[in-house]
Amino acid sequence: MNHLLKLTAFLSGLIFGLGLLVSGFFNPNNVLAFFDVFGDWKAGLMITFILSIAISAVGFKTFKNKTKSLMNQSIHLPDTQRVNQKLILGSALFGVGWGIAGICPGPALVLIGSLKVEVIYFFIGLIPGIFFIALIQRKSV
Repeated sequence: MNHLLKLTAFLSGLIFGLGLLVSGFFNPNNVLAFFDVFGDWKAGLMITFILSIAISAVGFKTFKNKTKSLMNQSIHLPDTQRVNQKLILGSALFGVGWGIAGICPGPALVLIGSLKVEVIYFFIGLIPGIFFIALIQRKSV
């Protein structure tokens, strides 16, 4: 990977992390309050969702029929729009975990420096889960 690609990756990560900080998505209490639509609902995170979807839609639309990125790297977009059992189960597990903990992988990386017990519990579940899924996928092939 050349220096420009490394710089681009670094800046993308920095912007993502700053976005988490500005939006409040790094704070599990804000995320849990966002999910509490019948209680003390904090709808402010909806703006982050809407902007994220809009920016992603522009990116997908722009590069839908291209094979190379602006950095001349291969683009690998999903080639199917099929909803299957694995997608539904994975989405449900992700949603339940996010709803219980208020943490997903991006914010967890931002929070890891805090060494809060919730983040440690998150990684205690995440890391074995990654290896478990990899094991299942290898056996199903």
